Amino acid sequence: MPLEDPDQILAMLRDPNVDSQEVAAQTGLPRTEAARAARLLVGLAKAKAEEVATLPPLLQAALLKAALDGGRGEVLSVLAASSDKVLSKEAKRCLHLLRARGVAVPEAPRVAPPTPTPASEEVFPCYGSSIDSQGERAVWISRNVPGRGVEVGQAVISDVSGLIELQVGVLGRKEYRTFGKDIEERGQTMGVCEIDPGNARGLVVQARRQNDTSGRAVPEGADAWLGRIGPGTLPPDPSTAFPPLPDEDERAALAASAELHSLPMLRGWIADESALRALATTLDGLQASTAIADEGLRTEQMADAVAEALEAWLDPDCRKRLSSRLFAVALHFQGSGLPDRAAQAAAAARALAAGSPGRTIPFVRGMVEKAFPAGGSGSRAAPAAPVISAPRR
Repeated sequence: MPLEDPDQILAMLRDPNVDSQEVAAQTGLPRTEAARAARLLVGLAKAKAEEVATLPPLLQAALLKAALDGGRGEVLSVLAASSDKVLSKEAKRCLHLLRARGVAVPEAPRVAPPTPTPASEEVFPCYGSSIDSQGERAVWISRNVPGRGVEVGQAVISDVSGLIELQVGVLGRKEYRTFGKDIEERGQTMGVCEIDPGNARGLVVQARRQNDTSGRAVPEGADAWLGRIGPGTLPPDPSTAFPPLPDEDERAALAASAELHSLPMLRGWIADESALRALATTLDGLQASTAIADEGLRTEQMADAVAEALEAWLDPDCRKRLSSRLFAVALHFQGSGLPDRAAQAAAAARALAAGSPGRTIPFVRGMVEKAFPAGGSGSRAAPAAPVISAPRR
């Protein structure tokens, strides 16, 4: 049977004729631990209590006995405060014996009570709509207000004007969860989905900076609200998330981009009203002209007018804005689990950025043609007024 008597083990550790291998054999402990205990015993006057505490229990007991014999009250005092109940109990017993012998021993250090773990603050999701053709989107930012509920800021932001609308209110937690469930269920139609809270705050903070450039008045109370919600982090540039596809896939995605107009969230994407009204005037003039006797020629001239109006509208600034908005739409589709739609929007965005003629970009061409009931030519009807953007509803 392994040797378990602390006095006998201590005697073996003290005996210069007994090596650590024999101590290990007698106790059934690793030789390295026996050798470490022997070294601590030799230097007990300088040994640290923490080192004794890491020994196996049998060797701990032997070293405690040695500390008792040597009057090492400071070591015993530290070990008495150990979280190891067996070690602490034996160290306290040794301290009691030292006191009984009249040896002054230090008080055992008081163990500070564990710091209570703060209750985790419930985090409520934030939501954002997809950007519309005018560069506007809605963002809903939640903030937990202990004792009150959930503060909700509904912001409408524009990539041109900045922060243009803000409504802040407090909802009950249950009420906000119901709101979130409802908005997620209608997300595909409304173009709304959950977004990272840091990115949501970053978008609004970035929009607020745009107010200083655009000159648009900041909604009342906006700066105070922004101070409460914190700075957030800007999402990465959406264009970096969509590198060009292989040539054949890129052509297919671009060709299919006109299908995006059938989606509820993109039905309101239409060219600028001023460009459409100017085109309508031109088409009406061609339609009413008596100087054009050949209807085929009239149709051809009207098609040319549409193409010219499209290119006039797509000046460099317009291309840059529209490309950026389409990349943002692609990112929204990607986050909504619609990779094919994301590829179509990104292909149209890349074509715009590359300077491709508007008539070769089906989605962009549709932004003009959809305003005319007859498909962009041969119609005397005035173009439809742009649909009010989703964020304003």
